[in-house]
Amino acid sequence: MTRGRVEVRDGFLVLLAALWCADGTNVLPLVLLAAAVHEGGHLLVLHLSGGQLHRLVLTVCGAVLHCTLPTGRCARAAVCLAGPAASFALTALAGNLGWLRLAGASALLGLFNLLPLPPLDGGMALVHLCAGRLAALRATLAGVSAVGLLGGGAWLCRAGGGVWLLLIGALICVKTAKNLAKYRAMV
Repeated sequence: MTRGRVEVRDGFLVLLAALWCADGTNVLPLVLLAAAVHEGGHLLVLHLSGGQLHRLVLTVCGAVLHCTLPTGRCARAAVCLAGPAASFALTALAGNLGWLRLAGASALLGLFNLLPLPPLDGGMALVHLCAGRLAALRATLAGVSAVGLLGGGAWLCRAGGGVWLLLIGALICVKTAKNLAKYRAMV
């Protein structure tokens, strides 16, 4: 479904419905608010730096901005890091107001997006800052992040905390393996 510059994929709607049904603690609206502020941070810095938004696509994996980025690798990295910065600003504001669940949701969103794995914000910032010169470093950071997520996920799973982090780590490992294969083919 497309409406102006926003495109909503079916997978996003299915995920949203599943999360709504499983949300016994009413945290979903807080996560959606935190995500809106996060994307707003990207959009603000994109606009201020001279970039242009073409469309925002909501997928099962999150929001994806299709845009023309500003010139200059630092400006591009700033657009990438503006989302986590907005998340941490919301975390501070919500924490000071005593809205701890919103602060926690926003902090988790910001921290997760700082992982050095493309297409997450931290990974894309590294891509722009390195400009292809440090592909091996990016691959190593991605591998370390994936192993950390798998380890943390295994620990949470054993502690009764669910399997989500473990599944995310596994997906990132698969993506990292594909990126490493691409990198080795280029070298």
